[in-house]
Amino acid sequence: MLSAGDMSDLALFVSKGQVDMAKHIDYTAKKPKGNAAKGEVYFNTLCAGCHGKDGKKVKDAPALGSVASNPQEMLHKVLNGQPGESMPAMRALDIQISLDLVAHLQTLPKE
Repeated sequence: MLSAGDMSDLALFVSKGQVDMAKHIDYTAKKPKGNAAKGEVYFNTLCAGCHGKDGKKVKDAPALGSVASNPQEMLHKVLNGQPGESMPAMRALDIQISLDLVAHLQTLPKE
């Protein structure tokens, strides 16, 4: 059973939290409609402290570059965080910043 707070959170996500991925992802190219150079600046400011500038700092997780080939999943994780981990949701960011971040993630080393 969900608590009242969980029900409220779920209703808010379903009503306001959905993202039309087709508007933001080029499915043929498997690329976000973002700017990787801008994303690098955002990443180095917001994410590198935990993930490292190369995306390989988290010891019990794969290198970010190795999992960034799925831009839909990466965008979802940027927006909503990583369940069960300390990675926060970045919903307060403009969607374009999130897309720029995902574009940068695809430039990171795969190993």
